[in-house]
Amino acid sequence: MIEFVILLGVIGGWVVVVSTLFLMLALGQIWGLIGVFIAVGFILVNQSLKRKYMRTIVDATPKAKAIAAHIFEMNELILLSSYVVSLLLYAGIQKYVEIVIKFPHALG
Repeated sequence: MIEFVILLGVIGGWVVVVSTLFLMLALGQIWGLIGVFIAVGFILVNQSLKRKYMRTIVDATPKAKAIAAHIFEMNELILLSSYVVSLLLYAGIQKYVEIVIKFPHALG
C-alpha cells in the first residue's frame, strides 16, 4: 500500500507539471490556474488515503506510523512543488525559446 502512495505522489507530480505546462503553452498563462485545481485534487486524494491508511495500521509501531505520515506529507510537498516547477519552466520557455509556426502559401 505504501508503495502505491509513493507512486501516487510521483505520478501525480508529473501529471501536474505536464498538464499545467501544456495548458499554459497552448492556451495562455491564465490557463495555468487549472493546474491549481489538479494539484488540489491530488492533495485531497492524498489526504483521504492518509486517513484510510492511518486507520488501517493501528497495530504498527509509533516509528512506522511516523514514517507513513512523513511519506504522505512528502507527497503533498511533491505535488505543490511540481506546480511551482511548471510555472518556472513556463517562464523559462517563454524567455528563451521562440516557437514559430509557418503555414505554406496556397498559391506559392
